[in-house]
Amino acid sequence: MKNTNFSNSEHLKTQQYNSADKLSARIRLHQNYSTTDESPISGTFDLMLEYLPENAKLLELGTGRGDLWKENASRIPEGWDMTLTDLSAGMIADQKAYLGDLARVMDYEVVNAVDIPYADNSFDAVVANYMLYHVPDRAKAIAEIRRVLKPDGTLFATTNGENHMKELHVIADQVEDVSQVTKTWLADTFSLQNSMAQLMRQFSDIHMIRFNNNLWIPEAQPILDYIESMMSINGEAIIREKGASIRNNLNQMIADKGGIFIEKETGIFIARGFYNRATQSGT
Repeated sequence: MKNTNFSNSEHLKTQQYNSADKLSARIRLHQNYSTTDESPISGTFDLMLEYLPENAKLLELGTGRGDLWKENASRIPEGWDMTLTDLSAGMIADQKAYLGDLARVMDYEVVNAVDIPYADNSFDAVVANYMLYHVPDRAKAIAEIRRVLKPDGTLFATTNGENHMKELHVIADQVEDVSQVTKTWLADTFSLQNSMAQLMRQFSDIHMIRFNNNLWIPEAQPILDYIESMMSINGEAIIREKGASIRNNLNQMIADKGGIFIEKETGIFIARGFYNRATQSGT
C-alpha cells in the first residue's frame, strides 16, 4: 500500500484522530444522508443487548466520538460496567464533552489495542467499532482481545468491505492523497472479506452480519468535507486547489440525477469460543 497513514499509530494519534473533528465530518455524511432509519450503530447495540447479561463488564477499544453510547443512551442497562479507551487523549476529551452527563458513568483510559493494560479474563465483551483496520499489528491486538475476554466473552467488531463507498473513491480520484489510500487500505488490513481468517486464529465461533445502509446525497459540500477529512495533511490547501473542479463535477452529477448514490458495504463480526491451542497441538 502506497500510503500507510491510516495504520500508522503516531499519525492517527496526532493528526487524523487528535480530536473528533475529522471523524465528525465523516459521521455527518452517514447520519444526514442515509437511505434508511436503521443505522449500524443501533444494529450493533441491538446485538450487544442480545448477547450480553445485564451486569456485563465491557471494554471498548478506539471509542472515538462516542456515538454508540450517545445514540443508545436510554437503552444502556444500569448494571453495565463500561471502560472506554482510545489511542488519542484528545478524542477521549472530545467524547466526554459530546456525551455530557452520560460520560460520568464511564471509565476512560488511553490505551493502545496491541498492549491492553487489563488482566486476563476481565471482560464479558470487547467492542471494536471500525478501528481494527487502523491497527498495524492486528494479530497482536486480536490476541490481546482474546486474553482480556472471559472464557464465555464476546468480541463485537464492526468494519467495512473492500467495495465500501466505491462511488466516493471515483469522485476522490482527483485527490491522490485520498484515492490511493481508500482503494487499498481495507483490502490490506481488516475488511468484511478478510477479517474472518484473522479472527479464526483466536476464536472458534464467528459469524458476520451485514448492515443495509446506503447514502443519497443531493449536495456537493458534504462530500467535499468528507474527502478533506480523509486527508493526512494540508487538507484545506488541497481542497482550495482542486475543490472547485471536484465541486463542478459533483454539481453536474447532481443536476443530471438529482443526487449522488453511494453504496455502503459494512457489517459486524461477532466472535466467541476461544481455541484451546494446547488441545489443538496435542500437547
